[in-house]
Amino acid sequence: MATIKDVARLAGVSVATVSRVINNSPKASEASRLAVHSAMESLSYHPNANARALAQQTTETVGLIVGDVSDPFFGAMVKAVEQVAYHTGNFLLIGNGYHNEQKERQAIEQLIRHRCAALVVHAKMNPGCRFSLINETNARYGADQPYPAWL
Repeated sequence: MATIKDVARLAGVSVATVSRVINNSPKASEASRLAVHSAMESLSYHPNANARALAQQTTETVGLIVGDVSDPFFGAMVKAVEQVAYHTGNFLLIGNGYHNEQKERQAIEQLIRHRCAALVVHAKMNPGCRFSLINETNARYGADQPYPAWL
């Protein structure tokens, strides 16, 4: 697997220049851009998402917690959130809570550990617990509110 150093060596530029090209910095010249893109293509290089997440302290990932992905309602919800994520250049990670507070909490904690840039939560867990857990992160979030049902 090619590294950023391999790209720099083949393109005849510094690692910093490769980084500038990858991040679309205006400081990179057109000649450098062409050389770097050519090297990236010939090496089948893809930027390391983990390295980028480490440097930026966030990812291009949206986390979604649902009660049960096999439920048609949640399937439609997953599809809608994934489409929005895709159109905004993000990737979707899904946590399945199985309508169980402990599993919902574990799923939320796992998505937080993955440094999701945003969380969408549809869970049965107590809203106060859910929000306090999520508020400890820098992630943006959206959550449903429980509404009592009556006949």
